[in-house]
Amino acid sequence: MVMTISNYEGTADQFSFPHNPQTFDDIIDGNQTFINLPYYRHHIVTGGGGINPKSIVLVGHFDGATKLTSYRSLAKHVSENHKLKKLYWESDKFYLCVGRQIKQTNTGGRTNFIDYVCSFETIIGILFGNTQKTTGTNAGNVNTFIESITGQHDGSGDMVISDNLGNSVTIPEASFSGKPYFKFYFVKMVDAGGGIYVSEYNYFEVCATVGGTYTQIKTIKTTAGSGMLQLASGANVSTITITNYTGTPVVTFRDGWIA
Repeated sequence: MVMTISNYEGTADQFSFPHNPQTFDDIIDGNQTFINLPYYRHHIVTGGGGINPKSIVLVGHFDGATKLTSYRSLAKHVSENHKLKKLYWESDKFYLCVGRQIKQTNTGGRTNFIDYVCSFETIIGILFGNTQKTTGTNAGNVNTFIESITGQHDGSGDMVISDNLGNSVTIPEASFSGKPYFKFYFVKMVDAGGGIYVSEYNYFEVCATVGGTYTQIKTIKTTAGSGMLQLASGANVSTITITNYTGTPVVTFRDGWIA
């Protein structure tokens, strides 16, 4: 396969590597904490199955007449740390990440080559399947995240969205006043002002009409668990429940893989 990188939101701006990197480092680093008990042979560990942001390190080269163009295209993606990136190492799975660092090395005797080292940091510690699914099961081997939900509130009370892993969020009825159409995203890069963007989870927006302009509301609140809606490995998307809606909400997700 040809390794690629593209934007997660908006215009894809895909870059395909003319040569796949020679090395691709992918470290899983658990974020559990330990309390060492002096003088004892047993100790206390606290963990929730989470991992630290992965540092993905690529080492490779570009050559030929397009070597500088290729390097600059890659460097552009690395430098755009205000945009979430889809980094593909397998043809059907990607890391959700931002660029961290890139450098080039020009060596005497290799005047037709640019050697490079670059790195990306993931904001989610799993791989996502390329296919966005609206039905069926999470065919991956770890819990995945509900990527988006679109639908219409019925005006009859608070909306509660829940998974079967103990997580739920609530949107007050008043938030839909005159704006019953909604979109939920598990993560978005949000403009915080001055050209600074922040990753915001459980992003929720509403609109008065189909095809109209959606605006974010900040009244969504976590009412159980972490509030991050998830789908267990092998679980069907039908386990996601929504209260007080009309029509048929569309729930999207991607298969989740640990590596």
